[in-house]
Amino acid sequence: MKPLDCRYYRVYTDTGTPCDESNFSFVERSLPLKVHQTALVLVDVWSTHYIDSWLTRAREVTDAGIMPILNSARKAGMTVIHAPSPPVADRYETAPTAPTAANDAPDWPPAAFRGIYRSGEQAVFGRNQEPILPPTYKRYKKELDIADAAKPIPGELVIHHGAQMHEMLAERGILHLIYAGFATNWCVIGRDYGVLAMNSLGYNIILVRDATTGIEFHDTVDDLTATRMTIREVETKYGWSTTVEALVSACEVESQ
Repeated sequence: MKPLDCRYYRVYTDTGTPCDESNFSFVERSLPLKVHQTALVLVDVWSTHYIDSWLTRAREVTDAGIMPILNSARKAGMTVIHAPSPPVADRYETAPTAPTAANDAPDWPPAAFRGIYRSGEQAVFGRNQEPILPPTYKRYKKELDIADAAKPIPGELVIHHGAQMHEMLAERGILHLIYAGFATNWCVIGRDYGVLAMNSLGYNIILVRDATTGIEFHDTVDDLTATRMTIREVETKYGWSTTVEALVSACEVESQ
């Protein structure tokens, strides 16, 4: 595998240069990854979603960004890990039938208190119930799946949770995790198999910045500010970023 062109964001300056934010900058480097120590992690590359505008954008990213790097990773012999939500992972034969328990934490807080909506006497601490959610969840039971073009092929891994993925990575001796998928500011960073969790375990994180998109807000959707700021957060605190073009190029040597 040819070295992969990556970057991170440096919030420091050289000696003699004022340590002002205006002097911060990117650091570019080519990382000499070994294909057998590297995995492509595809987070929630879904077939449907309740946010229509986001789904349109995600489908474009899947076609233009995720599929080229998925095809290149497959040709290079790189480990491919599909990381949809657990209910979707349950449908695939490549997922172990008895996944490792995610954690052994105490059963606390109480069930009615957990989450942002809450119920019963704890409802006063929760957000208002959203009427769109019950029919959405009902539809998801039938329709939610990995997008057809990105579905696993025989031999590829489908994981349920972070503990299971960590175990698989250790078995294979994988050190470098290249992330793509959705949503940048939700599941890609926040899942227990996402950027923050795997960074905390010591893995080298690389986010493909044009193979992901976030959930935007009414005042950010025009310029995708939430997506861009999440990518910058990863570049600053948790790892590196790269591009579709750079990853496809890095994989080509290995596949020849």
